[in-house]
Amino acid sequence: MTQSEALSLLYHPERKTRQEAHRGFTRGLEKTSHLATFILNTTVKDHAVDCRLRKYANPAEGRHLANEISHQSFENLLAAVERRAHILRDYYLLKRRLLGVEKLYDYDRYAPVEVQGVSLPTCDWEEASRVVRDSYHQFSPQLGEIVNRFLSSGWVDAETRPGKRGGAFCSASVPSVHPYILLNFGGKLNDAMTLAHELGHGVHQFLSRSHGILQFNTPLTLAETASVFGEMLVFDRLLREQDDPRVRLALLCHKLEDSFATIFRQVVLTRFEQRVHQARGGKELSTQDIDQIWMDANAPLHGDAVELTPEYRRWWTYIGHFVHLPFYCYAYSFGELLVLALWNQFRREGESFVPRYLELLSAGGTETPEILIDRLGLQLNDPGFWNSGLDILAEMLGDAERTAAAVLDG
Repeated sequence: MTQSEALSLLYHPERKTRQEAHRGFTRGLEKTSHLATFILNTTVKDHAVDCRLRKYANPAEGRHLANEISHQSFENLLAAVERRAHILRDYYLLKRRLLGVEKLYDYDRYAPVEVQGVSLPTCDWEEASRVVRDSYHQFSPQLGEIVNRFLSSGWVDAETRPGKRGGAFCSASVPSVHPYILLNFGGKLNDAMTLAHELGHGVHQFLSRSHGILQFNTPLTLAETASVFGEMLVFDRLLREQDDPRVRLALLCHKLEDSFATIFRQVVLTRFEQRVHQARGGKELSTQDIDQIWMDANAPLHGDAVELTPEYRRWWTYIGHFVHLPFYCYAYSFGELLVLALWNQFRREGESFVPRYLELLSAGGTETPEILIDRLGLQLNDPGFWNSGLDILAEMLGDAERTAAAVLDG
Protein backbone atom coordinates (compact mmCIF):
# COMPACT_ATOMS: atom_id res chain seq x y z
CA MET A 1 0.00 0.00 0.00
CA THR A 2 0.98 3.61 -0.46
CA GLN A 3 1.35 5.85 2.57
CA SER A 4 -2.01 7.52 1.88
CA GLU A 5 -3.79 4.19 1.51
CA ALA A 6 -2.36 2.86 4.76
CA LEU A 7 -3.11 6.02 6.76
CA SER A 8 -6.68 6.13 5.43
CA LEU A 9 -7.31 2.80 7.16
CA LEU A 10 -6.86 4.53 10.53
CA TYR A 11 -10.36 5.92 9.86
CA HIS A 12 -11.80 2.43 9.33
CA PRO A 13 -14.73 1.50 11.62
CA GLU A 14 -13.21 -1.93 12.48
CA ARG A 15 -10.62 -1.79 15.22
CA LYS A 16 -8.66 -4.79 13.96
CA THR A 17 -8.21 -3.12 10.57
CA ARG A 18 -6.95 0.08 12.22
CA GLN A 19 -4.53 -1.89 14.38
CA GLU A 20 -3.14 -3.87 11.46
CA ALA A 21 -2.76 -0.71 9.37
CA HIS A 22 -0.94 0.95 12.27
CA ARG A 23 1.49 -1.95 12.65
CA GLY A 24 2.04 -2.35 8.92
CA PHE A 25 2.72 1.35 8.47
CA THR A 26 5.21 1.24 11.35
CA ARG A 27 7.08 -1.66 9.72
CA GLY A 28 7.36 0.42 6.57
CA LEU A 29 8.75 3.36 8.54
CA GLU A 30 11.28 1.18 10.33
CA LYS A 31 12.78 0.05 7.02
CA THR A 32 13.80 3.64 6.22
CA SER A 33 14.37 4.97 9.76
CA HIS A 34 18.18 4.92 9.44
CA LEU A 35 17.98 7.11 6.33
CA ALA A 36 15.35 9.36 7.96
CA THR A 37 17.64 9.84 10.97
CA PHE A 38 20.57 10.81 8.75
CA ILE A 39 18.45 13.27 6.75
CA LEU A 40 16.94 14.94 9.83
CA ASN A 41 20.36 15.27 11.51
CA THR A 42 21.83 16.82 8.36
CA THR A 43 19.01 19.26 7.66
CA VAL A 44 18.75 20.40 11.29
CA LYS A 45 22.52 21.06 11.37
CA ASP A 46 22.30 22.91 8.06
CA HIS A 47 19.43 24.99 9.45
CA ALA A 48 21.54 25.86 12.50
CA VAL A 49 24.34 27.13 10.26
CA ASP A 50 21.88 29.25 8.31
CA CYS A 51 20.44 30.70 11.54
CA ARG A 52 23.93 31.51 12.82
CA LEU A 53 24.95 33.28 9.61
CA ARG A 54 21.73 35.28 9.58
CA LYS A 55 22.08 36.03 13.31
CA TYR A 56 18.62 34.64 14.17
CA ALA A 57 17.86 34.56 17.88
CA ASN A 58 16.26 31.10 17.66
CA PRO A 59 15.70 28.36 15.04
CA ALA A 60 12.09 29.47 14.36
CA GLU A 61 12.85 33.15 13.72
CA GLY A 62 13.14 32.78 9.95
CA ARG A 63 9.65 31.26 9.87
CA HIS A 64 8.34 34.09 12.08
CA LEU A 65 9.63 36.61 9.55
CA ALA A 66 7.78 34.83 6.75
CA ASN A 67 4.64 34.60 8.89
CA GLU A 68 5.02 38.24 9.99
CA ILE A 69 4.52 37.58 13.69
CA SER A 70 6.66 38.00 16.81
CA HIS A 71 8.34 35.21 18.71
CA GLN A 72 6.34 36.25 21.77
CA SER A 73 3.06 35.70 19.96
CA PHE A 74 4.36 32.29 18.86
CA GLU A 75 5.24 31.28 22.42
CA ASN A 76 1.91 32.61 23.73
CA LEU A 77 0.11 30.40 21.22
CA LEU A 78 1.97 27.23 22.18
CA ALA A 79 1.64 27.88 25.91
CA ALA A 80 -2.11 28.61 25.68
CA VAL A 81 -2.79 25.38 23.79
CA GLU A 82 -0.72 23.32 26.22
CA ARG A 83 -2.45 24.85 29.25
CA ARG A 84 -5.80 23.65 27.92
CA ALA A 85 -4.78 20.25 26.61
CA HIS A 86 -7.38 18.84 29.02
CA ILE A 87 -10.00 19.73 26.39
CA LEU A 88 -8.48 17.15 24.06
CA ARG A 89 -8.02 14.58 26.81
CA ASP A 90 -11.64 15.00 27.94
CA TYR A 91 -12.78 14.47 24.38
CA TYR A 92 -10.82 11.23 24.13
CA LEU A 93 -12.49 10.02 27.32
CA LEU A 94 -15.83 10.75 25.67
CA LYS A 95 -14.77 8.98 22.49
CA ARG A 96 -13.68 5.93 24.49
CA ARG A 97 -17.22 5.73 25.80
CA LEU A 98 -18.77 6.26 22.37
CA LEU A 99 -16.62 3.51 20.85
CA GLY A 100 -17.36 1.20 23.75
CA VAL A 101 -13.72 0.32 24.50
CA GLU A 102 -11.94 0.10 27.85
CA LYS A 103 -8.78 1.76 26.55
CA LEU A 104 -8.22 4.12 23.63
CA TYR A 105 -5.00 3.47 21.72
CA ASP A 106 -3.27 5.80 19.28
CA TYR A 107 -4.72 3.87 16.34
CA ASP A 108 -8.25 4.56 17.68
CA ARG A 109 -8.02 8.35 17.60
CA TYR A 110 -9.51 8.71 14.12
CA ALA A 111 -12.10 5.95 14.34
CA PRO A 112 -15.47 7.17 13.01
CA VAL A 113 -18.06 8.00 15.65
CA GLU A 114 -21.31 6.13 15.09
CA VAL A 115 -23.99 6.27 17.75
CA GLN A 116 -26.63 3.56 17.50
CA GLY A 117 -25.50 2.92 13.92
CA VAL A 118 -25.93 6.56 12.86
CA SER A 119 -23.08 8.67 11.49
CA LEU A 120 -22.86 11.67 9.16
CA PRO A 121 -25.60 11.43 6.50
CA THR A 122 -25.12 11.67 2.75
CA CYS A 123 -25.50 14.96 0.89
CA ASP A 124 -25.76 15.44 -2.88
CA TRP A 125 -24.08 18.27 -4.81
CA GLU A 126 -27.22 20.37 -5.14
CA GLU A 127 -27.89 20.24 -1.41
CA ALA A 128 -24.27 20.96 -0.50
CA SER A 129 -24.15 23.93 -2.89
CA ARG A 130 -27.39 25.32 -1.48
CA VAL A 131 -26.27 25.02 2.14
CA VAL A 132 -22.91 26.63 1.45
CA ARG A 133 -24.35 29.43 -0.69
CA ASP A 134 -27.08 30.21 1.84
CA SER A 135 -24.64 30.14 4.79
CA TYR A 136 -22.32 32.66 3.18
CA HIS A 137 -25.23 34.84 2.00
CA GLN A 138 -26.84 34.93 5.43
CA PHE A 139 -23.57 36.15 6.92
CA SER A 140 -22.91 38.67 4.13
CA PRO A 141 -24.87 39.16 0.89
CA GLN A 142 -21.63 40.36 -0.71
CA LEU A 143 -19.87 37.09 0.11
CA GLY A 144 -22.94 35.17 -0.98
CA GLU A 145 -22.81 36.81 -4.41
CA ILE A 146 -19.13 35.95 -4.83
CA VAL A 147 -19.78 32.34 -3.83
CA ASN A 148 -22.63 32.20 -6.32
CA ARG A 149 -20.28 33.36 -9.08
CA PHE A 150 -17.90 30.52 -8.29
CA LEU A 151 -20.66 27.92 -8.32
CA SER A 152 -22.49 29.21 -11.41
CA SER A 153 -19.51 30.17 -13.59
CA GLY A 154 -17.64 26.88 -13.76
CA TRP A 155 -14.88 27.97 -11.40
CA VAL A 156 -15.26 24.82 -9.24
CA ASP A 157 -14.22 21.34 -10.43
CA ALA A 158 -15.87 19.00 -7.93
CA GLU A 159 -16.49 15.86 -9.98
CA THR A 160 -14.65 12.67 -9.01
CA ARG A 161 -13.28 10.86 -12.08
CA PRO A 162 -10.43 8.52 -13.06
CA GLY A 163 -7.05 10.19 -13.33
CA LYS A 164 -8.00 13.25 -11.30
CA ARG A 165 -5.68 14.08 -8.42
CA GLY A 166 -7.01 13.72 -4.90
CA GLY A 167 -7.55 16.33 -2.21
CA ALA A 168 -8.91 19.85 -2.47
CA PHE A 169 -7.31 23.22 -3.06
CA CYS A 170 -7.91 26.72 -4.41
CA SER A 171 -5.44 28.15 -6.92
CA ALA A 172 -5.16 31.93 -6.85
CA SER A 173 -3.44 32.18 -10.23
CA VAL A 174 -2.85 35.94 -10.80
CA PRO A 175 -5.00 38.91 -9.67
CA SER A 176 -6.35 39.55 -13.17
CA VAL A 177 -7.83 36.03 -13.36
CA HIS A 178 -10.43 34.61 -10.98
CA PRO A 179 -9.33 31.76 -8.65
CA TYR A 180 -10.06 28.14 -9.53
CA ILE A 181 -11.18 25.47 -7.04
CA LEU A 182 -10.52 21.75 -7.31
CA LEU A 183 -12.07 19.20 -4.97
CA ASN A 184 -13.45 15.67 -5.07
CA PHE A 185 -17.06 15.70 -3.90
CA GLY A 186 -17.93 12.34 -2.36
CA GLY A 187 -21.56 12.88 -1.40
CA LYS A 188 -21.04 13.16 2.36
CA LEU A 189 -22.15 15.93 4.67
CA ASN A 190 -18.57 16.80 5.57
CA ASP A 191 -17.92 17.37 1.85
CA ALA A 192 -20.15 20.44 2.17
CA MET A 193 -17.73 21.82 4.73
CA THR A 194 -14.81 21.07 2.39
CA LEU A 195 -16.61 23.05 -0.31
CA ALA A 196 -17.16 25.91 2.16
CA HIS A 197 -13.46 25.78 3.10
CA GLU A 198 -12.17 26.05 -0.46
CA LEU A 199 -14.73 28.73 -1.35
CA GLY A 200 -13.42 30.69 1.63
CA HIS A 201 -9.98 30.70 0.00
CA GLY A 202 -11.59 31.76 -3.27
CA VAL A 203 -13.53 34.60 -1.65
CA HIS A 204 -10.39 35.81 0.15
CA GLN A 205 -8.34 35.84 -3.06
CA PHE A 206 -11.19 37.46 -5.00
CA LEU A 207 -11.55 40.31 -2.51
CA SER A 208 -7.82 41.04 -2.19
CA ARG A 209 -6.92 40.87 -5.90
CA SER A 210 -7.01 44.68 -6.28
CA HIS A 211 -3.68 44.92 -4.42
CA GLY A 212 -1.74 43.28 -7.24
CA ILE A 213 0.53 40.30 -7.57
CA LEU A 214 2.90 41.26 -4.75
CA GLN A 215 0.38 41.98 -2.00
CA PHE A 216 -2.88 40.13 -2.62
CA ASN A 217 -1.59 36.95 -0.97
CA THR A 218 -1.34 36.77 2.82
CA PRO A 219 1.32 35.19 5.03
CA LEU A 220 0.56 31.61 6.04
CA THR A 221 -0.75 32.77 9.44
CA LEU A 222 -3.74 34.45 7.73
CA ALA A 223 -4.06 32.16 4.72
CA GLU A 224 -6.66 29.92 6.39
CA THR A 225 -8.77 32.71 7.92
CA ALA A 226 -11.56 32.91 5.33
CA SER A 227 -11.57 29.17 4.64
CA VAL A 228 -11.96 28.05 8.24
CA PHE A 229 -14.46 30.85 8.94
CA GLY A 230 -16.50 29.61 5.97
CA GLU A 231 -16.45 26.12 7.46
CA MET A 232 -17.75 27.53 10.72
CA LEU A 233 -20.63 29.26 8.91
CA VAL A 234 -21.75 25.97 7.36
CA PHE A 235 -21.09 23.90 10.48
CA ASP A 236 -23.15 26.29 12.61
CA ARG A 237 -26.02 26.16 10.11
CA LEU A 238 -25.98 22.35 9.89
CA LEU A 239 -25.88 22.04 13.67
CA ARG A 240 -28.84 24.41 14.16
CA GLU A 241 -30.93 22.63 11.55
CA GLN A 242 -30.22 19.09 12.79
CA ASP A 243 -33.04 17.46 14.76
CA ASP A 244 -31.56 13.97 15.21
CA PRO A 245 -29.27 14.08 18.29
CA ARG A 246 -27.23 11.16 16.92
CA VAL A 247 -26.35 13.07 13.74
CA ARG A 248 -25.76 16.20 15.81
CA LEU A 249 -23.27 14.26 17.93
CA ALA A 250 -21.50 12.92 14.83
CA LEU A 251 -21.23 16.48 13.48
CA LEU A 252 -19.77 17.78 16.74
CA CYS A 253 -17.25 14.95 16.96
CA HIS A 254 -16.17 15.41 13.36
CA LYS A 255 -15.62 19.14 13.81
CA LEU A 256 -13.83 18.71 17.13
CA GLU A 257 -11.45 16.12 15.69
CA ASP A 258 -10.67 18.35 12.71
CA SER A 259 -9.88 21.23 15.06
CA PHE A 260 -7.80 19.07 17.38
CA ALA A 261 -5.69 17.82 14.47
CA THR A 262 -5.15 21.39 13.30
CA ILE A 263 -4.46 22.93 16.71
CA PHE A 264 -3.18 20.50 19.32
CA ARG A 265 -1.33 18.10 17.02
CA GLN A 266 0.50 20.93 15.25
CA VAL A 267 1.68 22.31 18.59
CA VAL A 268 3.09 18.88 19.44
CA LEU A 269 4.92 18.79 16.11
CA THR A 270 6.36 22.24 16.82
CA ARG A 271 7.52 21.31 20.32
CA PHE A 272 9.16 18.20 18.85
CA GLU A 273 11.02 20.37 16.35
CA GLN A 274 12.19 22.77 19.05
CA ARG A 275 13.60 19.93 21.12
CA VAL A 276 15.27 18.22 18.17
CA HIS A 277 16.97 21.46 17.09
CA GLN A 278 18.11 22.07 20.67
CA ALA A 279 19.39 18.52 21.19
CA ARG A 280 21.16 18.43 17.82
CA GLY A 281 23.34 21.37 18.83
CA GLY A 282 25.49 19.22 21.09
CA LYS A 283 25.71 15.94 19.18
CA GLU A 284 24.42 13.86 16.31
CA LEU A 285 21.16 12.23 17.35
CA SER A 286 20.50 8.51 17.09
CA THR A 287 17.18 7.12 15.92
CA GLN A 288 16.43 6.18 19.52
CA ASP A 289 17.22 9.72 20.69
CA ILE A 290 14.69 11.15 18.24
CA ASP A 291 12.16 8.44 19.11
CA GLN A 292 12.33 9.51 22.75
CA ILE A 293 11.97 13.20 21.93
CA TRP A 294 8.90 12.34 19.82
CA MET A 295 7.24 10.34 22.58
CA ASP A 296 8.08 12.98 25.22
CA ALA A 297 6.46 15.68 23.06
CA ASN A 298 3.30 13.60 22.56
CA ALA A 299 2.86 12.31 26.11
CA PRO A 300 1.54 15.52 27.79
CA LEU A 301 -1.09 16.01 25.11
CA HIS A 302 -2.60 12.54 25.42
CA GLY A 303 -2.08 11.99 29.16
CA ASP A 304 -3.92 8.95 30.51
CA ALA A 305 -6.72 9.29 27.95
CA VAL A 306 -4.81 7.64 25.08
CA GLU A 307 -2.34 4.77 25.27
CA LEU A 308 0.59 5.44 22.94
CA THR A 309 1.83 2.11 21.58
CA PRO A 310 5.56 1.31 21.27
CA GLU A 311 5.17 1.38 17.48
CA TYR A 312 4.19 5.04 17.60
CA ARG A 313 7.73 6.05 18.57
CA ARG A 314 8.82 5.95 14.93
CA TRP A 315 6.02 8.06 13.44
CA TRP A 316 8.10 11.23 13.30
CA THR A 317 9.87 9.84 10.23
CA TYR A 318 7.04 10.38 7.72
CA ILE A 319 6.36 14.07 8.45
CA GLY A 320 8.14 15.90 5.65
CA HIS A 321 7.68 19.37 7.10
CA PHE A 322 10.51 18.72 9.57
CA VAL A 323 12.93 18.41 6.66
CA HIS A 324 11.54 20.62 3.91
CA LEU A 325 9.84 23.43 5.87
CA PRO A 326 11.19 23.78 9.44
CA PHE A 327 8.68 25.26 11.92
CA TYR A 328 5.96 25.41 9.28
CA CYS A 329 3.40 23.49 11.35
CA TYR A 330 2.56 26.06 14.02
CA ALA A 331 0.86 28.30 11.43
CA TYR A 332 -1.95 25.74 11.20
CA SER A 333 -2.63 26.12 14.94
CA PHE A 334 -2.34 29.87 14.62
CA GLY A 335 -4.82 30.06 11.74
CA GLU A 336 -7.43 27.75 13.27
CA LEU A 337 -7.41 29.38 16.70
CA LEU A 338 -7.47 32.84 15.15
CA VAL A 339 -10.67 31.96 13.31
CA LEU A 340 -12.28 30.52 16.43
CA ALA A 341 -11.44 33.77 18.26
CA LEU A 342 -12.99 35.75 15.38
CA TRP A 343 -16.05 33.49 15.53
CA ASN A 344 -16.40 34.28 19.22
CA GLN A 345 -16.13 37.98 18.38
CA PHE A 346 -18.83 37.63 15.69
CA ARG A 347 -21.19 35.92 18.13
CA ARG A 348 -20.77 38.80 20.57
CA GLU A 349 -21.05 41.65 18.07
CA GLY A 350 -23.43 40.31 15.42
CA GLU A 351 -23.83 42.27 12.17
CA SER A 352 -21.46 45.06 13.22
CA PHE A 353 -18.60 42.55 12.94
CA VAL A 354 -19.24 41.76 9.25
CA PRO A 355 -17.90 44.93 7.51
CA ARG A 356 -14.68 44.85 9.55
CA TYR A 357 -14.22 41.17 8.72
CA LEU A 358 -14.62 41.95 5.02
CA GLU A 359 -11.99 44.68 5.39
CA LEU A 360 -9.64 42.07 6.86
CA LEU A 361 -10.11 39.80 3.84
CA SER A 362 -9.86 42.66 1.35
CA ALA A 363 -6.54 43.80 2.83
CA GLY A 364 -4.73 40.71 1.56
CA GLY A 365 -1.07 40.92 2.55
CA THR A 366 -0.83 44.71 2.74
CA GLU A 367 -0.43 44.75 6.55
CA THR A 368 0.91 42.40 9.19
CA PRO A 369 -1.48 40.03 10.99
CA GLU A 370 -1.03 42.02 14.20
CA ILE A 371 -2.22 45.27 12.59
CA LEU A 372 -5.14 43.66 10.76
CA ILE A 373 -6.37 41.81 13.84
CA ASP A 374 -6.01 44.96 15.97
CA ARG A 375 -8.54 46.67 13.66
CA LEU A 376 -11.05 44.04 14.72
CA GLY A 377 -10.56 44.95 18.37
CA LEU A 378 -8.31 42.00 19.22
CA GLN A 379 -4.69 42.08 20.37
CA LEU A 380 -2.60 39.29 18.90
CA ASN A 381 0.22 39.66 21.42
CA ASP A 382 -2.13 39.49 24.41
CA PRO A 383 -1.35 36.16 26.21
CA GLY A 384 -5.08 35.70 26.78
CA PHE A 385 -6.04 36.20 23.13
CA TRP A 386 -5.90 32.49 22.25
CA ASN A 387 -8.25 31.54 25.08
CA SER A 388 -11.13 33.08 23.18
CA GLY A 389 -10.72 30.45 20.46
CA LEU A 390 -10.10 27.64 22.92
CA ASP A 391 -13.32 28.60 24.70
CA ILE A 392 -15.22 27.68 21.51
CA LEU A 393 -13.70 24.19 21.56
CA ALA A 394 -14.56 23.78 25.25
CA GLU A 395 -18.13 24.85 24.48
CA MET A 396 -18.40 22.39 21.60
CA LEU A 397 -17.05 19.60 23.80
CA GLY A 398 -19.63 20.39 26.46
CA ASP A 399 -22.36 20.24 23.82
CA ALA A 400 -21.04 16.86 22.62
CA GLU A 401 -20.94 15.49 26.17
CA ARG A 402 -24.52 16.58 26.88
CA THR A 403 -25.75 15.20 23.57
CA ALA A 404 -23.98 11.90 24.17
CA ALA A 405 -25.48 11.61 27.63
CA ALA A 406 -28.96 12.24 26.27
CA VAL A 407 -28.54 9.63 23.52
CA LEU A 408 -26.75 6.93 25.51
CA ASP A 409 -28.56 7.32 28.82
CA GLY A 410 -31.91 8.39 27.46
